[in-house]
Formats: sequence, structure tokens, C-alpha cells
Amino acid sequence: MDSFLHKTDIAVQRILRIVVLFFFLALAFLLAYNVLLRLTNDLSTFLTERGFSEAAGAVRGWLPITSMHWFDEIVELCFAALIFYGAASLWASGGHFSVGDWISPRLPYERLRNLYRLLVDLLGLAFLWVFFFYSLRLTFRATELTTVFQIHKSALYCCMPVSSFIMLLYSLRDVWNDGKRLFSPGRGA
Repeated sequence: MDSFLHKTDIAVQRILRIVVLFFFLALAFLLAYNVLLRLTNDLSTFLTERGFSEAAGAVRGWLPITSMHWFDEIVELCFAALIFYGAASLWASGGHFSVGDWISPRLPYERLRNLYRLLVDLLGLAFLWVFFFYSLRLTFRATELTTVFQIHKSALYCCMPVSSFIMLLYSLRDVWNDGKRLFSPGRGA
């Protein structure tokens, strides 16, 4: 069973990293394309104003100036997914930011340190449960469509309950491990 859970953990973390990398690259590509499009438009306008209409036409032929009215919708989708799946990836690997670790080294007893870590993990678990519940509710109740592509807003919001569920599972793992550490025999005061 431990081997299965370990392999599943590795697979989930790899999938999360791939998803995060995909959305990061999509955002980078969209940003670069948007900047290039604006620079091309500015260069074309500059050349036209200076009387170089043929050069401006060549610039327009090189990169057709198109409307990017859809840009905001895709960026919103990619950015939300990048943030939430990135948080889940960090949570799964234990690489997330933690401010509470300065207390545990100051606690005099091992059992007290384990109790402290368990309480911190239980608070994180409670937060993630609330986040999961309300993000799932938001996703199911969303009825609006995006302006350009007519995508259901729930498709944009689904990264929140999925990532919070993943973080919830990893928090349960942390609570279980800290509970075992706290209540295992041989952990004296």
C-alpha cells in the first residue's frame, strides 16, 4: 500500500508540475505575442506617419495586425490555473512558504514540538476545507459565460476546487504523519 501511495504521490506531483509549466509557457507566449503585436502596430503607425507607407505595409505583411480582444479571457484562465495548481504543487512537495517554523525549535520537548506541528497542520486543514467548500460552491453556481469565447465561468473557476482538494489530501497526509509522530511509543517528554 505504501508503494502505491508513494508512486501516486510522485505521479501527482509530476502532473502538477507539467500543468504549471504548461500554463506558465502559455502565459509567456501570449505576453510575448501581445508585446510583439503592439510593437509591430506602433512601428507600422510610425512608418505611415513619416511617409513610408510601403515599409509600413511590409511590416504589416510580416506580422498581420489583428485584434486581441480575446486576450483577457485566456490570460485570466491561464493565470488562475497557474496560481492554484502551482500552490497545490508546492503544497504537495512541502515547498510552500511557512512562517510558523521558528516556534518549534524553541519548544523544549519533542512531544510538545510534535503537538505544535499537528495543531498547525490542523489549522491548515481547516482552512483548506473551507476553501474547498466555497470554491466548489462558486464553481457549481457560476452561470455566466465569458464575453468572447462563451466559455462557462465554471471552467475558469474549476482550478480552485481541484487544487484545494489536492492540498486537502496532502494536508490529511501531514496530519496523519504528525499524529503518528506525536502518539508513537518512545517519544518521551
